[in-house]
Amino acid sequence: MSRTAGIKLFLFFYLLVILVMTVVPYGEMNRSLNSILVLSLRADYLIHSLIFLPLVPLWILTFPKHRFFWVCMLGLGFAALAEYTHHFLPYRAFNINDLIFNMLGVFVGALMIMLVKAWRR
Repeated sequence: MSRTAGIKLFLFFYLLVILVMTVVPYGEMNRSLNSILVLSLRADYLIHSLIFLPLVPLWILTFPKHRFFWVCMLGLGFAALAEYTHHFLPYRAFNINDLIFNMLGVFVGALMIMLVKAWRR
């Protein structure tokens, strides 16, 4: 298996895991994460950021010819869609803070790519 094919497979499973995490209820684990505070932020907000952080770097590694701006827009759209689906699930609730931290993860991932590109020059 080539390196690119391996990264594509990893990206596919990464996106699949995010989709599954979006629609599957995880009751007790969510309550325990909501009670942990890190620097006055709930731990689940930080986890939302960490979940979406690799999206842009993985996409750029998988599809290097795709325009960076559109990859970022795709990442933001996917992050918003993941949280928006909670409107339609009776066992999940939409939370604007979750949405903000999803998007923050995408921004940090994009920033990492920009810093790596600047460092390589």
